Amino acid sequence: MGRQIPVDLQTHLQGTMLTTCYLLKITPVDPSFPAYGITDLDRDVVYDDGTGELTYVAAIGMQPASVVASPGLDVDNTETPSLLPEFDIPVSEADIRAGVYDYATFSLMLGNYDDTSQGHVLIHSGTIGQVKTLDDGLSYVNELLGLQQKLKQSVCARDSIACRNTFGSQAKGTCGGAVEELQPCGFDINALWQAGTVTAVGLEPGYSFTDSSLPFPGGAADGVYKLGMVHWTAGANAGRESEVEWNTAAGRVDLAFPTGFPIEIGDEFEIREGCNKIARDDEHGCKRWWGPQWTQHFNGEPDIPIGDAVRNATPGATSSPGSGGSSNIPYDDLAA
Repeated sequence: MGRQIPVDLQTHLQGTMLTTCYLLKITPVDPSFPAYGITDLDRDVVYDDGTGELTYVAAIGMQPASVVASPGLDVDNTETPSLLPEFDIPVSEADIRAGVYDYATFSLMLGNYDDTSQGHVLIHSGTIGQVKTLDDGLSYVNELLGLQQKLKQSVCARDSIACRNTFGSQAKGTCGGAVEELQPCGFDINALWQAGTVTAVGLEPGYSFTDSSLPFPGGAADGVYKLGMVHWTAGANAGRESEVEWNTAAGRVDLAFPTGFPIEIGDEFEIREGCNKIARDDEHGCKRWWGPQWTQHFNGEPDIPIGDAVRNATPGATSSPGSGGSSNIPYDDLAA
């Protein structure tokens, strides 16, 4: 596979005495966190790749595995183990564990550290998977995925029993920054958000917390916020969202996945109900939000016949003896 190499760098690479090193630039998805650079050299390298000068830090270092570039559609990937910086420069272990650098973009370059004016050759670029810390507690790993990774993702809608829309999504160009889709849900979720403050933390501070203030946001009964979302407005997790697994009327909220940072007393949040994407569910599904008009907004095929083998894994579907599988309610009453 051909590469564009600056003439001066090409001349250097054809010589016998090489002073080259790898330069890895990582740019987080969240623009509030700056890009950082690391190198496999034994000293820092200051280099401008055309987007601004950046210091590629040697203290973190990296040891890239074999970098293979194929002409086909196979995903080019490699891993680069690096040391966790002792003084959080330029990244911190807390940010890594919180997912700040997950799915960031990267550029792996080869350059001449003795004369950076020669430019660089791009070895690899794409996105990072989930950044993970190793069990030794001293290092972390960036998984570098090539641009072909995006071609592995499905871009066409498929048949589904459940709704394919994102709850609360709006038509493109109409919602000013909210989730936009070509086939949107259309329901306005802004009025659903209820403000709260953490008054107690569970035994696992990233999974459970309590707001014992009265009334609890929305005066919610048990399970009302199941499948809903918590948006953190103050505290270490501010700006992030967490999916709700369960809530109690007493104010306890259990999360489906741990927060990036431990939840602390005094953290502020907003919480809202969610949608389980099942068509005729009066409590948490499409019919709960749209009533008789659910048929005009549901983006799925709730009455697709399904076999016995998969009926237990399909939300809202049942199978009667000898029927070969069918949905539990016929699609014949649009006013229901």
